[in-house]
Parts: sequence; structure tokens; C-alpha cells
Amino acid sequence: MSDRRRAVLGFVFLALAMGLAVVALIGGSIGWDFKTGVILSVGTFVVLAGFSAYLFISIRNYAWFPAVVGGLYAVLPDLVAGPADDAGVLLLGAALSGLLSWRRKRKVERDAQKPELLN
Repeated sequence: MSDRRRAVLGFVFLALAMGLAVVALIGGSIGWDFKTGVILSVGTFVVLAGFSAYLFISIRNYAWFPAVVGGLYAVLPDLVAGPADDAGVLLLGAALSGLLSWRRKRKVERDAQKPELLN
């Protein structure tokens, strides 16, 4: 599985963990009692967030990751009024991704020029 797919699935499972935990809390509280709702909610969150964490940990190349996080921040509800913070975070994420990618490319090129690796 590619790193991109791992990251996307990680974000999907993290969003499901937060959303379904609320649904489990409300549904468990209505269907049974509040204690059962809390247990269902915590269990749902732990399982889905754990799977999300596993997917994030298994990513090998994080060069494009800041751009994705910056993009997600841009589409999430604003924490600060106005679009200026969204544009800043998106540009910063893209710049950081470019820097990480540039550094990785330089390392690969440098390693390819070493004579002991050519055999």
C-alpha cells in the first residue's frame, strides 16, 4: 500500500473515530444508559483511532504529509475568523512539503553517486 493511501485512510479512520464515538455515545445513552454509551463511545474511538495511528506510523516518506495536513486544516471549520489563516497554513504546508521533498531528492542523488552503492 502506498504512503498516500495510508495517510488518506488514516485521516478517514480518525474522522470515523471522532464521528462514530459521538454517535455511539448518543445511541448508547438513548438505547440503554449513559454508562453504556460512554463505554461504547470510548471503545469505538480506541479501536478506530488505534487503526489510524497504525496507518500513520507505517508511512515511510513524510515529504507530502504537511501539504495534506495544511489542506485538511483549510477545509475544516475556521478557528480564527477569516480566510487568512487558512491560506497561510496551506502555503506553509506546501512549502514544507517542497522542502522535505527537495532534501530527500538531494539525499537520493548523493547516495546514487557513491561508488560502493553502484555494485
